[in-house]
Formats: sequence, C-alpha cells, structure tokens
Amino acid sequence: MGLGREASGDMAERTETSKAEWEIARLVRPRLFPHEGAVLRSALRALFEAQPEVRRQMVIRAYTAGELSIGKTAEMMGVSHERMKEILTEGGAGIHLGPRTVDEVLRDAENA
Repeated sequence: MGLGREASGDMAERTETSKAEWEIARLVRPRLFPHEGAVLRSALRALFEAQPEVRRQMVIRAYTAGELSIGKTAEMMGVSHERMKEILTEGGAGIHLGPRTVDEVLRDAENA
C-alpha cells in the first residue's frame, strides 16, 4: 500500500530537516560559523533583507498574539513607536493601549 499524502509530506519534511541539519553541520564543523545558532541568525538576517515583508508579517502576528509589545516590535523593525503603530494599523492589527488584566501586565513585563 502506498503512502498517503500526509505520510509522504511528513517524510519530505523530515528529509528537508535532515538536509538542513547536514548543511548546518558542514558550516559549524570546519568553524565557518562558531555554532548552529550563528548559522540560523545569519540565514534569518539574509531572509529578512531579501524579503522584508516576511519580518513585517512575523512581527505583526506576534504583536497581535500578545507576544510582543509595541516597543519590542518597533525595536525589531528598526522604527519609531509612532511608525510601528502605523505599520500595525496598515497590517490590520488593533493597537493595544495597555494591559487589560494582571496576566497581560505580567506578559508585557516578560516581553519588554
């Protein structure tokens, strides 16, 4: 019996993960990068330079989910608080003017 779509998709994902792990190891072992995190950081920097919309969407979604404050999103985007509010509004995110619960206060403190 053949593999179903889900099973073959899982296998393809594992194969891509294995390939990525192999490539990362080939960058770290000969000390082209000091550690795996440095490879990932460099790859993300290149991704965000090539596709700034990806970073914008990531930050908007994290803000909307309550994972980031406006200050942190502005810092990540390299813009002022006011410009960040504009970016969030343009992206369809509502602006949170302050925490509404104790949990939100604590989460804001963690994310600041």
